[in-house]
Amino acid sequence: MAELVINHSSGRVERLTLGAEAIVLGRDPECDLPLDDPGTSRQHVRINLQDGQYVIQDLGSKNGTLLNNIGVTRAILADGDVVVLGSVRMTFHDKPAAKRSASVRLIDQPTSQDTARFSGPGRNLALPQQRLELLYELSDRLTQLRGRDELLEEALDICFKTLRFERGAIAIRKPDGRGVEWPVVRNLYGAQGELTVSRSILARALDGGERAIINDADTSQVDPTVSMVQHGIRSAMCVPLANRDRVLGVIYGDRTSSGTVYTEEDVDFLAGLARQVSIGLINGQLMAEQEKKVLLENEMALARKIQQRLFPEQLPKTGLISFSVLNEPGSLVSGDYYDVIPMAETAGADGDERRIGFIVADVTGEGIAAALLMANLQAAARVTLPHSDDLPNLLQGWNRLICNNTDASRFITAVVGILDPTARRMKLICAGHPPPYLLRRDRAAPELLSLDPCYPLGVMEDAEFEQREIDLGPDPCTVFCYTDGVTEAMNSDRQLYGTDRMVDSLARSHQADPSQLIQQLRESVSAFCGPAPQSDDITVLAVHLE
Repeated sequence: MAELVINHSSGRVERLTLGAEAIVLGRDPECDLPLDDPGTSRQHVRINLQDGQYVIQDLGSKNGTLLNNIGVTRAILADGDVVVLGSVRMTFHDKPAAKRSASVRLIDQPTSQDTARFSGPGRNLALPQQRLELLYELSDRLTQLRGRDELLEEALDICFKTLRFERGAIAIRKPDGRGVEWPVVRNLYGAQGELTVSRSILARALDGGERAIINDADTSQVDPTVSMVQHGIRSAMCVPLANRDRVLGVIYGDRTSSGTVYTEEDVDFLAGLARQVSIGLINGQLMAEQEKKVLLENEMALARKIQQRLFPEQLPKTGLISFSVLNEPGSLVSGDYYDVIPMAETAGADGDERRIGFIVADVTGEGIAAALLMANLQAAARVTLPHSDDLPNLLQGWNRLICNNTDASRFITAVVGILDPTARRMKLICAGHPPPYLLRRDRAAPELLSLDPCYPLGVMEDAEFEQREIDLGPDPCTVFCYTDGVTEAMNSDRQLYGTDRMVDSLARSHQADPSQLIQQLRESVSAFCGPAPQSDDITVLAVHLE
């Protein structure tokens, strides 16, 4: 019978025997194998037997199915194949993998030179040509990419065959560094008894990288009540699984019936095997990290697609008003937000145009957390702004919402305005955000709009917000709003682009339409930053009144 070895995202390992019946795996509790992982779909994949082979089929899952790190919709499973669903990792075996037949019990045992011989991590391996060649032949088997437990089972197979272990186990440090787990334990004589391993020998291997060899002949001058003989051990070895200065675990093996004892050459050979196993473990960790990275990148890309749908699909353009925007996230998703929202009122009979609300906001931080808070503000603005031009009251409501939904470490700066094209007037509030600039075609110098400073959203629940009403005059003009990702853009010398350079760029483009204005500013920022990576989200909104 075939089986799946499932490594759940919680760390729990489960084995599932496969038969002739099809099984469905997913997040739904009604699935044959429920998966408690938010990255999986309710019904994610089906596995069934077809013409003597097991076939896996993706059931239209949201995040897809990876087979050996490649996305698939349908595939035939082969022995050793690794399937990833969300954060769940499964290994397929065409026959059940070896299971534990014994357990490990740590004992207190003397480790003086009378009972054990140790060698430090710096001692070279002294091996004859035959064993060196065998190590070379085994290298591919022990360093290829595979799951951890599968690698350790293979390593223990080799130890039992080449070093004639009668009992053996491999310990791996726990992720938090506190103690070890024993994923692979084996007793040649079945499940009877326990493997007894000295705590001090284990500690010297884990903490000092020391190799140990123990033979009952070494205990002839020692009180037998404290010797290893009382535990039935005739000969034993323990070596660290080390990668550079890092000890990943240990390999332990012993004999309880054989009259032969282990030699220095045997422990050197086991140390050579352990080095290959350590490389295999590191390769497996790198593979797992790469899988997680691919999954994270896929999730972030999906989040960015969802976020882009929160921005307006089209910017309003009438006879008098035109908008242009730029939004470039510093990471895959943005903590910046912009919106252009027509007021709900209808145009008058004389052809007067509707007023239009607009927002540019910046959530503290970057990434998913900032994007979620941005979505919170977007929902509130879309629902409330079209129906009220009372900006102070609106922002008080938004502020209470943000205060109730986040802690004090997260807040939002914003500039919010309502433009009346007929009256040629504009209402503005700046909540902790850089004030906009006003550009006129007959005046090169941009005008910084003077606004009363107000708290950002999410800082004080009872904060008040003061608005300013601005007369834009009869001549064409452009209102320019931005986030600090523009002025705080850095070059390779960690110099800031700064407000002065931005104002100079605006002055050179004061007669351009909004899209050209933004394009020329972006080119100016790019030329200044050069090859340096973008350090923050960049958002710019320009609204032109003809």
